[in-house]
Amino acid sequence: MKYFLGDRVDRNISYQILLSIILVMFAVSGIDFLFLVLNELSDISITYNLKELISYSIMSMPYRLFDLTAYFCLIGVVVGLGILSDNGELIGARILGKSIISIALSSFKPILLVMLLGLLACEFIIPNLSQLAEENRLFKKEGENSNTRYWMQGDIGFISFISVPKKNKVRGLSVYELNSESKVTKIIQSKEAVLNSDDLELVDPTVTIIDRRSNFKTYDFNNLSIPGLNSDFSFLLSPKYLSLTDLYKQIDSSSSSYRKNLLSLEFWRKILQPFITLSLVLLALGFLFGPMRDQKSGQRIVIAIGVAFSVDLIQKLLGSISIVSNIPSVVAVLTPILLITLLAFLLLKKVN
Repeated sequence: MKYFLGDRVDRNISYQILLSIILVMFAVSGIDFLFLVLNELSDISITYNLKELISYSIMSMPYRLFDLTAYFCLIGVVVGLGILSDNGELIGARILGKSIISIALSSFKPILLVMLLGLLACEFIIPNLSQLAEENRLFKKEGENSNTRYWMQGDIGFISFISVPKKNKVRGLSVYELNSESKVTKIIQSKEAVLNSDDLELVDPTVTIIDRRSNFKTYDFNNLSIPGLNSDFSFLLSPKYLSLTDLYKQIDSSSSSYRKNLLSLEFWRKILQPFITLSLVLLALGFLFGPMRDQKSGQRIVIAIGVAFSVDLIQKLLGSISIVSNIPSVVAVLTPILLITLLAFLLLKKVN
């Protein structure tokens, strides 16, 4: 542990970087949260009230923060090392024998901690939380009579539902049972249903049997089971709701090439995010010890924000191209990383 933390100078650098990353994260997330709330105010209604709006905004923040982790780290390193430089502490560290490599390693330690926490959250916390936030928002806004539905084909006919708050749970379910002539013979409806193994267990369903001779007859059942479904509904969800494990499983099983490209892009983007973070930190170090060495803190921050915005734009552009072309998703994600790393090494090579 002592070897990892280093001496007092190393710990001071790591502490300042970690503190700067946390401050940047709180500042940016606060602004992002405010804009998200303001954007959602136009959709407010009786069912989607202020309480639901705030709840949605809070539950959406973890994914939004994870998506911006690399840029938090970039700006945090620029701010942290900039403060140390302005206070003369970096010069003091160099006088005490600390090389640029040693300072860089001290800067990387808190970033490794942030990346590890981000990957764990991406696998175990963020997918379910983000899915619940989006699906609850849709259900509250649209209501049970929503025209926007998920549709799928089962063994007995067609199944539709409004939202999927969990991978094994749906809301606003309607099942249309067909006969051999593909005509609807029965309509099963339920406010909620839970998928257990291959059976969909309905809670207090209403079954309407269509009788051509006497219009409709309605019967109520409990725990009606509908066989023929998959183990969960994750194959219907947006790739950003999925964990790395689910993404990896669905890439091979997806029959749609467009869906497969989306899954592949999201998988590589998430799994390679630590590398984009490290490349941006290297670039920040190259700027701090090179072109931005004599600039003021405000100028450094503006440049860092500009770099973060440019990298994010390039990533999204290459990702969009890879979805509709034959460019592999891993190439689209790796290209900015390699270019940033090359530029960072060229800048660091000129530093004495």
